[in-house]
Amino acid sequence: MRSGWWFEDAVAGQTIVHPVARTVGADEHVWLAWMTVNASDLHGNADRAAFGPFGRPVVLGALTVAIVVGLAAPGGPVPPPTVTGRSGWRSIRLGRPVFSGDTLRAVSEVHARRPDGAGGYVERTIRGLSQRDEVVVVIQETCYVEDGLRLGRTAGTKDC
Repeated sequence: MRSGWWFEDAVAGQTIVHPVARTVGADEHVWLAWMTVNASDLHGNADRAAFGPFGRPVVLGALTVAIVVGLAAPGGPVPPPTVTGRSGWRSIRLGRPVFSGDTLRAVSEVHARRPDGAGGYVERTIRGLSQRDEVVVVIQETCYVEDGLRLGRTAGTKDC
């Protein structure tokens, strides 16, 4: 079983500070940009990016979003398709640019929760932050989260 937060941790008005952070590697964003056929010099050409608005390559926004969503993931197994169809992102807004070597972390603000089956739906805002505490992405999401007590989590323990 993986660590993370569970349905019983999600209380409206609460902030969940996710404990894991992740540093973006030097070649990750270039690899993803080229793999997705994003040939912008802003992402993959250090010489040209040096003359751009940021003076260096910027990490692809899709990678920033993927990392932050992963950092903020709930605990437990992947929910079945019947549940994930009712989950999703309502909006994604990129803030400050992310650069190679930046370390990202995530914080979730819980807005609402609805019990459903073996867990429930949680409406939240995920904020991705850099090591400089700059907001790099804001994601509005509804996600299905398992009930950790049902899966053997001990009452009163906190995984995040």
